[in-house]
Amino acid sequence: MRRSPAHRRIRGLVATLAGAAVMAAVLPAAAAAACASKATSSAFAGFGDESAYSLVPGGSFESGAPGWSLNDASVINENESFNITPGSHSLGIESFGSAASPWICISSEYPTFRFFARRLSGATSSTLNVSLRWVDILGIGVDTTAGTLQSSGSWAPSPVLRLGKAVPLWMPGGTLQVSLVFTPAWGSSWAVDDVYIDPYRR
Repeated sequence: MRRSPAHRRIRGLVATLAGAAVMAAVLPAAAAAACASKATSSAFAGFGDESAYSLVPGGSFESGAPGWSLNDASVINENESFNITPGSHSLGIESFGSAASPWICISSEYPTFRFFARRLSGATSSTLNVSLRWVDILGIGVDTTAGTLQSSGSWAPSPVLRLGKAVPLWMPGGTLQVSLVFTPAWGSSWAVDDVYIDPYRR
């Protein structure tokens, strides 16, 4: 049975309205799923960075490394020398080792992260590789390079490293769980302390 042009237009209008209703239902749900707010501080103000940062869970290592996944890495008795988060501990990572933070909710509104690091052993040219670990829609884990650091052997703040814009977060209000992964280059060991993210929208 052939449908008249008017009938086809009505069906098209109904489909459009149904699609709009679905979007209206989805958007509030996406907004409700936004990452939870956290306490912030100007942790890097002494280095000319006035952004407000939140400490990553367990990121000061003063109570061990709860939620962190450690491979040839452990909490050591040495705090970063600037004492941004007062204490006496940091995380030591051996050559061939790695340390991955707990999963953190981020969105495109979480632009950056920073931390403190120093080389414990190895050549001056040795590096600490930093990546963002996330899971794609097929359930496959992906590591995206965030940066590579060098150190003279003294504690120093990391550069400002990209967070939300380094992973596929294109839809406004979309969120993603990521883990910050620290991996020394072969032949070197490193210490990491006071790991912070910048929740730009607070």
